[in-house]
Amino acid sequence: MGLSMRTPSTVHIVSSRLNGSSAAERAEQASLIIAAFEQTRSQVPGLLSLQAGTNIIAAPDAWDLAVVMVFESRTALDAYQTHPSHLAIKALVGPLRSARSQIDFEMAAAAA
Repeated sequence: MGLSMRTPSTVHIVSSRLNGSSAAERAEQASLIIAAFEQTRSQVPGLLSLQAGTNIIAAPDAWDLAVVMVFESRTALDAYQTHPSHLAIKALVGPLRSARSQIDFEMAAAAA
Protein backbone atom coordinates (compact mmCIF):
# COMPACT_ATOMS: atom_id res chain seq x y z
CA MET A 1 0.00 0.00 0.00
CA GLY A 2 1.28 3.48 -0.92
CA LEU A 3 1.01 6.61 1.13
CA SER A 4 -1.54 9.22 0.11
CA MET A 5 -0.08 12.52 -1.03
CA ARG A 6 -3.24 14.40 -0.07
CA THR A 7 -2.80 18.13 0.58
CA PRO A 8 -3.47 18.80 4.26
CA SER A 9 -6.52 20.82 5.19
CA THR A 10 -5.88 24.24 6.69
CA VAL A 11 -7.60 25.33 9.91
CA HIS A 12 -8.31 29.04 10.46
CA ILE A 13 -9.35 30.11 13.98
CA VAL A 14 -10.24 33.68 14.92
CA SER A 15 -11.30 34.89 18.37
CA SER A 16 -12.71 38.31 19.14
CA ARG A 17 -13.34 40.40 22.20
CA LEU A 18 -16.32 42.56 21.41
CA ASN A 19 -16.63 46.19 22.48
CA GLY A 20 -20.25 46.25 23.66
CA SER A 21 -20.70 47.96 27.02
CA SER A 22 -22.82 45.15 28.48
CA ALA A 23 -23.10 41.38 28.20
CA ALA A 24 -26.42 41.84 26.39
CA GLU A 25 -24.87 44.23 23.86
CA ARG A 26 -21.94 41.88 23.24
CA ALA A 27 -24.39 38.99 22.77
CA GLU A 28 -26.28 41.05 20.17
CA GLN A 29 -23.03 41.89 18.39
CA ALA A 30 -22.02 38.22 18.41
CA SER A 31 -25.37 37.21 16.92
CA LEU A 32 -24.87 39.62 14.01
CA ILE A 33 -21.36 38.31 13.38
CA ILE A 34 -22.36 34.65 13.58
CA ALA A 35 -25.22 35.27 11.13
CA ALA A 36 -22.78 36.90 8.70
CA PHE A 37 -20.44 33.91 8.90
CA GLU A 38 -23.32 31.48 8.41
CA GLN A 39 -24.24 33.28 5.18
CA THR A 40 -20.74 32.65 3.81
CA ARG A 41 -20.97 28.88 4.29
CA SER A 42 -22.02 28.16 0.68
CA GLN A 43 -20.27 31.14 -0.93
CA VAL A 44 -16.61 30.43 -0.22
CA PRO A 45 -14.80 28.01 -2.53
CA GLY A 46 -12.74 25.42 -0.67
CA LEU A 47 -14.47 25.94 2.69
CA LEU A 48 -15.02 22.47 4.15
CA SER A 49 -16.54 23.43 7.50
CA LEU A 50 -17.41 26.45 9.58
CA GLN A 51 -18.30 26.69 13.26
CA ALA A 52 -18.97 29.99 15.01
CA GLY A 53 -20.08 30.49 18.58
CA THR A 54 -20.00 32.56 21.69
CA ASN A 55 -18.15 31.82 24.89
CA ILE A 56 -20.12 29.77 27.42
CA ILE A 57 -17.73 29.94 30.40
CA ALA A 58 -17.48 33.15 32.41
CA ALA A 59 -13.75 33.60 32.94
CA PRO A 60 -11.73 36.81 33.21
CA ASP A 61 -9.50 35.93 30.26
CA ALA A 62 -12.27 34.51 28.02
CA TRP A 63 -12.95 35.88 24.55
CA ASP A 64 -16.52 36.64 23.43
CA LEU A 65 -16.64 34.91 20.07
CA ALA A 66 -14.70 32.33 18.06
CA VAL A 67 -14.88 31.12 14.49
CA VAL A 68 -13.26 27.89 13.32
CA MET A 69 -13.03 27.33 9.58
CA VAL A 70 -11.47 24.39 7.78
CA PHE A 71 -10.31 24.93 4.21
CA GLU A 72 -9.36 22.23 1.75
CA SER A 73 -5.90 23.78 1.39
CA ARG A 74 -3.69 26.73 2.22
CA THR A 75 -4.43 28.02 -1.27
CA ALA A 76 -8.17 28.08 -0.49
CA LEU A 77 -7.51 29.98 2.77
CA ASP A 78 -5.32 32.47 0.91
CA ALA A 79 -8.08 33.02 -1.67
CA TYR A 80 -10.61 33.58 1.13
CA GLN A 81 -8.65 36.61 2.33
CA THR A 82 -9.80 38.65 -0.68
CA HIS A 83 -13.19 36.98 -1.20
CA PRO A 84 -16.09 39.49 -1.14
CA SER A 85 -17.82 37.56 1.70
CA HIS A 86 -14.71 37.84 3.86
CA LEU A 87 -14.29 41.53 3.08
CA ALA A 88 -17.92 42.15 4.09
CA ILE A 89 -17.40 40.29 7.38
CA LYS A 90 -14.26 42.30 8.11
CA ALA A 91 -16.21 45.52 7.53
CA LEU A 92 -18.92 44.33 9.95
CA VAL A 93 -16.66 42.95 12.67
CA GLY A 94 -13.94 45.60 12.72
CA PRO A 95 -15.97 48.31 14.48
CA LEU A 96 -17.52 45.79 16.91
CA ARG A 97 -14.36 44.33 18.41
CA SER A 98 -11.80 45.54 20.87
CA ALA A 99 -9.29 42.72 20.27
CA ARG A 100 -8.66 39.89 17.82
CA SER A 101 -6.52 36.77 17.80
CA GLN A 102 -5.85 34.36 14.96
CA ILE A 103 -4.10 31.08 14.35
CA ASP A 104 -3.83 29.05 11.17
CA PHE A 105 -2.40 25.55 10.92
CA GLU A 106 -2.35 22.49 8.73
CA MET A 107 -4.48 19.62 9.94
CA ALA A 108 -2.70 16.30 9.96
CA ALA A 109 -4.12 13.92 7.38
CA ALA A 110 -6.03 11.00 8.85
CA ALA A 111 -4.33 7.64 8.50
CA ALA A 112 -5.93 5.48 5.82
